[in-house]
Amino acid sequence: MLIRLLGPVEVERRGQTRPVQPPQVALALAALAWEVGRVVPVETLLARIWGEEVPAGARRTLYTIITRIRRDVLAGDGAVVHRPGGYLLDVDESAVDVSRFRSVAFRAMAEPDPAPLLDDALALWRGDPLTGLPGEWAERARHRLRDERKESVLRWARTMTGRDAAAVVATLSPLADEHPLDELLAAALVEALHASGRTAEALAHFARVRRTLADELGVEPSAALQRVHGTLLRSGDVPGTAHVVPAQLPVGLSGFVGRAAELEQLAASASGERPVTAAVCAISGPPGVGKSSLALRWAHLNRDRFRDGQLYADLSTVGPADAAMVLPRFLGALGVPETRVPSDVEAQIGLYRSMLAFRRVLVVLDDARGAEQVRPLLATAPGCLTLITSRSELSGLAITAGASLVRLDVLSDHDAHRLLAARLGEPRLAAEPEATALIIRRCGRLPLALAIVAAQLARRTDLPLSEVAAELARSGADLDPFTHSDPAIDLRRVFGRSYRDLPELALRLFRLLGQHPGPHLPLAAAASLAALPEERTRELATHLDRANLVDLRARGRLHLHDLLRAYASEQGRAADSRAARRAASRRLLDYYLHSACAASRACYPYRETLTLPARARGAAVEQFAGQAEALRWYADESAALPALLAEATAAGLDRHAWQLAWAFSEFMQRHGPWEQILRVQEVAVDAAGRLGDRLAQARCHNCIARAHGRLGRDQEAVVHFQRAIELHQDLDEPSLQAHIHLGLSVSLNRVRPGEALGHTRHARELFRQAGDAIGEARALNNAGWLRAQIGEYDQALADCQRAQRILAEFGYAQGEGHAWDSIAHVLEAKGDFGQAVACYERAVELLRGCDDLYPAAETLVRLGETRLRAGDTAAALDAWKRAVECYDALGDAQADRVRDRIAACEQQR
Repeated sequence: MLIRLLGPVEVERRGQTRPVQPPQVALALAALAWEVGRVVPVETLLARIWGEEVPAGARRTLYTIITRIRRDVLAGDGAVVHRPGGYLLDVDESAVDVSRFRSVAFRAMAEPDPAPLLDDALALWRGDPLTGLPGEWAERARHRLRDERKESVLRWARTMTGRDAAAVVATLSPLADEHPLDELLAAALVEALHASGRTAEALAHFARVRRTLADELGVEPSAALQRVHGTLLRSGDVPGTAHVVPAQLPVGLSGFVGRAAELEQLAASASGERPVTAAVCAISGPPGVGKSSLALRWAHLNRDRFRDGQLYADLSTVGPADAAMVLPRFLGALGVPETRVPSDVEAQIGLYRSMLAFRRVLVVLDDARGAEQVRPLLATAPGCLTLITSRSELSGLAITAGASLVRLDVLSDHDAHRLLAARLGEPRLAAEPEATALIIRRCGRLPLALAIVAAQLARRTDLPLSEVAAELARSGADLDPFTHSDPAIDLRRVFGRSYRDLPELALRLFRLLGQHPGPHLPLAAAASLAALPEERTRELATHLDRANLVDLRARGRLHLHDLLRAYASEQGRAADSRAARRAASRRLLDYYLHSACAASRACYPYRETLTLPARARGAAVEQFAGQAEALRWYADESAALPALLAEATAAGLDRHAWQLAWAFSEFMQRHGPWEQILRVQEVAVDAAGRLGDRLAQARCHNCIARAHGRLGRDQEAVVHFQRAIELHQDLDEPSLQAHIHLGLSVSLNRVRPGEALGHTRHARELFRQAGDAIGEARALNNAGWLRAQIGEYDQALADCQRAQRILAEFGYAQGEGHAWDSIAHVLEAKGDFGQAVACYERAVELLRGCDDLYPAAETLVRLGETRLRAGDTAAALDAWKRAVECYDALGDAQADRVRDRIAACEQQR
């Protein structure tokens, strides 16, 4: 199978070519094939198909389009795989003509005679790419592909001019008509015309191009085109051999992988054959992320665009504001004799800029410390490009020099795997996939770390990957596995070059960030670690962000790479006292405990409150404007909870441990993952046991039981509910005891149904004793549900309707949603499908409105079955697709079960 984009969007299979229709399906296939083997986010797919104004219901339409691609287009020769956040086209890259074209064209660059491979690459084109497809993305893709074809044609022409100049003229002439301002194309055509004995036509074409440039841009032809013209006038000289140009680029990195988007951004910044001003591109990013490798990769791929040469300087060996060491080297490379180089730096800068006038030169300034260091070295002449790499963000150059800023991040999992495969071979990785994944994870997808580990493995071909993976796992947060005798690539020293340039207070904040257990944290948590006001912390974090040691993102969140966090922790242990580090840890735990309880009050106002330990001085607490803000905080911070509990127990703060687990428990019960709830609550129950706090232990067992229930382990759930009841003996806590009996009744209904209703009645009585009207109504609704199971539909309906009215009066949306679900269930059992559907829809609205996705998904599944029983298959499918969305958001495997139900139903239609 071959997916064709270089022309109309088609699929070729066994010699037969079939167009992909309609345009929306063709666009979706093209968008996935454009990034074959990589996850394309849903939002990106929607934008590529519909543009900026995505219509309502587009997500459901996208699901239908994906289904059509799987069934009708791929037809078993590949797959569109759903991944968190998006979709991935799982076919070999060679099954997409764009990827095949790029691969063959790239391989041609390494061949002494690239013409045969370039012929093969260009033969894949069948017309204008993505022919007829509408939209901004399709147009951008077409423009890029046309440029790539033009570059390949030019490389082919330079090889073939001396062999078959007539064929070159035939190929270049229509391209030259399409691009009348392209001087590289004009020069190649002039050379080919001259080589084929048509010198008069060559001179005429030069004259036409010169007039066009003057009329439309007001400029003269470039030096390169004028040299070709001069060759013609001398009649007999071979173009270009007399012109010596600098070629200072270091050797590019072999096995370079990925960075397609960044290469595209650089290409866009340098686009235009004769720009009015010089271009400047600055690549920044964390240390070890591959800034120099990217710059050299792009420079080598595009050096033909700069026929007057390439200059290169490693600025890490030069003082921050000392251009005097670099300028004489550049001037010498441009042909200025040493005796003519001025001694004054300002005069050197003036001569340097004069030498670049009317030339097309690429200047690469590697590892710059700041904008002041590179300003004297910028190429200012039109047609030139200065490409800079820096550990710092050079935003000032964007203002003063119009620089395009490219920020580099770690590799994707896919590209990290490709990097290792390029150095070790795919068979070696395929033999040990789990060890490979662990190595990638431990290296944090940082290219330098991956390269160091790959070099160790390359030296020892007999060494199993599993041994290296195990060693990396044992090292934990230690950077020893990433040491190297070369200081340029030793990870500690690479990090240290960015660290040592920071002001002292920023250094302290960076060290303290190493004590946070997660990959990102809110600004208030960082302020708590440092015992500083948030605004002062933000100022210091900005220093770290500019140095690319942290990533300060929207909403004031700080993102820290795992290896940088390990380095920060090392520096903290070396520079800060144990007492200072313990105090910072206590402030961090206080921040999380008090903020989590504040979030609980904002999201779940009917929940009980705890008496908390006093906050340490300097510990901040979040102030939430409403439920949405608190839910977002929970979602951001829940990943760090297991590590926070481990830190609390290690510090002997058992009360913090179980209360933190409790404060997150309601959010986690609604969002999962439930296995993590079990791990968290097991730590919490041990901490409560050490305190001898029976009430706290009961709370923990209640949470454990609920998680087991979500996982379908009702026998285990019953055991923990009963243990919680035992711990409540002689404790005057009727409300909490009632909650436990109510939860127990749900699990018992699935294992010993005859006992469930008794516990529900007991729960209702305990709620009544506690004066908890909401709890009493919830128990009444549960009783109604259980009565429906034994066929007492009239009493069940009365109980559930009464519960719904009470819960609505109190504004308790979650409970009211469950009541409407129960009412719908009873009505369906009575055969009133119309009323049941309306009640189910009301239940979904309420449950989704309070972010209770798991019961919302269950309700949508039941709604689909009711719709199907009522004969409305389309509405049933819609309900199940909405259920899948909820399950996917939770990461719940039941999504696949519902997808199977959808597929089975669609086949029967």
